[in-house]
Amino acid sequence: MQAAYTLVDEATLDRLVASDPGELGAALEALEADGAPTVYLDKLWDGLHFLLTGATAAAPIEGDPLSEAVVGVHVFEAEDYVGCTEHDELPAVVAALEAVDLPTLLADARFASFAAADVYPRIWSGDAATLRAELAEAFGALLDLHRAAWTAGQHVVVSIL
Repeated sequence: MQAAYTLVDEATLDRLVASDPGELGAALEALEADGAPTVYLDKLWDGLHFLLTGATAAAPIEGDPLSEAVVGVHVFEAEDYVGCTEHDELPAVVAALEAVDLPTLLADARFASFAAADVYPRIWSGDAATLRAELAEAFGALLDLHRAAWTAGQHVVVSIL
């Protein structure tokens, strides 16, 4: 399973909202294939959610912009996980991400707690320095994509397939 974050305009978001739930994943893949700006967090989406919130992405925290940065604010009715954050919701998400003291958060991370919480994927017994570097890179990508969406007047659609 990997998370993809795709920037879309208002008309595209409206089309996705109106899509048949069984065809939403294919519609997003078609957008990506057609060149829609997309960032992939690969396997680190749940680990990043846990690092930022202390909870797995299986239990998103409504109203928490750090949780919403990873899984979106709104959830589509679909066979796969699809969420979105609308343009007017991005300032709170960007501000929350910018306020994170990532070096301290990473230094304090205890990967045994990731494993105990069954955070996807089950890689948390690996080299701690490598895991910290991968999470830092994923965090940077997540922050950059939310900033880019805000600047471009776009929405962010999250798919975890």
